[in-house]
Amino acid sequence: MDLNRDRIQSLLTTDNPGDRESASILIGQLTQLLRELNHAYYNLDRPLTSDEMYDRLLRKLELLEDEWPELTLRDSPTAVVGGEVSSKFTPVPHRFPMLSLLDAFSYDEVIAFVDRILLQYPETTFIVEMKIDGLSVSLTFEDGILVRGVTRGDGVTYGEDVTENIRQIVSIPLALGEQPSELVVRGEVYMSYASFAALNRSLDQSEEKMFANPRNAASGTLRQLDAKVVRDRALSFFAFEIQHSSKIFASDYESLAWLLSTGVPVIPDIAKCRSADEVIEAIESIGRKRDELPFQIDGAVVKVDELHPRDLIGATSKFPRWAIAYKYPPEQKETVVLDISAQVGRTGRITPLAHLAPVNLAGSTVQRATLHNQSIVDQLDVRIGDTVLVQKDGDIIPGILKVNIDKRPPKTERYVLPSTCPACGSETEYVGGGADLYCTGIDCPAQLVRHLIYFASKDAMDIAGLGEKVSEALYQGGYVRSIADLYRLHEKRDALVEEGIIGRDRSVDALLSELERSKTAPLERILTGFGIPLVGRQTAQALVNAIPDLRRLAATDEETLASIKDIGPATAHSISHWFSLPQSEQLLDRLEKSGLQMTAEKTELDKPLDGQTFVLTGTLNTMTRNEARAALEKLGAHVAGSVSSRTSVVVVGDNPGSKADRAQELGIRRLDEEAFIDFLASHNDGDQS
Repeated sequence: MDLNRDRIQSLLTTDNPGDRESASILIGQLTQLLRELNHAYYNLDRPLTSDEMYDRLLRKLELLEDEWPELTLRDSPTAVVGGEVSSKFTPVPHRFPMLSLLDAFSYDEVIAFVDRILLQYPETTFIVEMKIDGLSVSLTFEDGILVRGVTRGDGVTYGEDVTENIRQIVSIPLALGEQPSELVVRGEVYMSYASFAALNRSLDQSEEKMFANPRNAASGTLRQLDAKVVRDRALSFFAFEIQHSSKIFASDYESLAWLLSTGVPVIPDIAKCRSADEVIEAIESIGRKRDELPFQIDGAVVKVDELHPRDLIGATSKFPRWAIAYKYPPEQKETVVLDISAQVGRTGRITPLAHLAPVNLAGSTVQRATLHNQSIVDQLDVRIGDTVLVQKDGDIIPGILKVNIDKRPPKTERYVLPSTCPACGSETEYVGGGADLYCTGIDCPAQLVRHLIYFASKDAMDIAGLGEKVSEALYQGGYVRSIADLYRLHEKRDALVEEGIIGRDRSVDALLSELERSKTAPLERILTGFGIPLVGRQTAQALVNAIPDLRRLAATDEETLASIKDIGPATAHSISHWFSLPQSEQLLDRLEKSGLQMTAEKTELDKPLDGQTFVLTGTLNTMTRNEARAALEKLGAHVAGSVSSRTSVVVVGDNPGSKADRAQELGIRRLDEEAFIDFLASHNDGDQS
């Protein structure tokens, strides 16, 4: 999983700030995280957290925006319904919004919803139906003929035209038994457990990546460009709402019954209710038969049945006020821990992984569960041989809840993460006093590709053409087993061209040229590229300003490092430890022999902006954000991410964010792009004013 729980928990447990600057920072952090979660769920079909966690994050952001409305971003996740429209399909304007539903995770929330409606409309009835876990679509019929199928997309403005793929779903009729002049139906495309199992068996046999759950499989399948693939994977469909019809109905229940009579499949076993008690009883009834269903559900939907009150009750920009979705607690089962192993991720982070006796949860077989870090292992006191209670948070992420001590076999031993990396044998270390254990080996095979990508990134050596695919190809082809091997690729030019793993003559020569150019990169870029824990571009610049020689820096003790401006004790320890490793010393030797620049001339007169802090906001037309940062850092400036009383200048591009307003409030000097270009030119020409 790309997004760890610590980041989510940290934001959820942060108290809402009382000052504007802190509120702005927290709103920005929540907004960024929710955007990542939305993108993964709606566009990548890869949920990163449970619905409950997502809802808690969203509610926290809503509370902050209510308190600080002037800080609300124009495209805040609180106002966004779905995901983005894929460029693979033709965008189609939504005639009728495909809104989301407000989630409830307790009966108290459901009862409050029902009571609120009944207080306004005492004669109202409700319907309760299963919430199918799939992909929401809208189908348009004209004179009884299916003419269009559209995905939710962003839910309000545009969706994706997937008509040809919709036509491959056998349960969706191409022509209705009755022929209204116009009918727009909303429903859920899903994949049954049987189809899901058959699909994953097929993918496994062909050594392709399998889907994590039926919902991901349904969403990924409907977005296939080849309609034949959709037909072969046997998707299904249930309607749950008529969005528009030339035929008039009084209630949702009546409209769905009519829809079923025309040949459109409708969500089964819909219950009609008149009170909160009956609604809760219907929710519990669905919950009891959840394990017996041939398809996956992720909750129960409670809706006002009569259509006229719905119009009066209305909707927010994101949710209808006349409906709510109750989410069932995650399914839990006991199983046995067969083994615990240490896994090395691409960042070098080492995580304990529990290997479990297979257990079926939420429609898929669970055989592994992450234990995150040593602290979690210790809290649970989980050991090999233990019987544990397992659940899938939000039916997505397997996790161990607790150990059944009564079933613990004799002579079990406490599990401790290794002191050496299981992939390369290098020492492991808890970086920066945190809970996460890391491999210290820079050439560790488990993380080498990630190191290559970072070494070549724009913040580091800026080597064009050395991205993820090329790095992976060089590693898999045996050409690179260390960062230093990059600078010997010229010796293998002919073999690279012949194999064609990164292209032919032109591509190979372009990469070799970039590598040759990078040998004269500024010292802080090389230092950044090493990927030393806690050392980014700004820290590297501070180190080089103080000690402009890599050999001297490697020999500097922790106390001296910690005394350098912007270098704290934890960072000093990380730097000192990294340089003390034998593989680090070997890397420096090889890079120096390859001709990389190991020293930098420290000339204070060339740093006219030393001690000044700049902030960049908005889009610059004449340069990228990284280029502007590099230009300022070359002149000695520190480039920060947020505006404070210590900020010297704010550079304002097109469509600036709240940083520009904050600068104005604090009376901080602001430069538009034209003035910024002139400013850089004057200082580069030696004007110290």
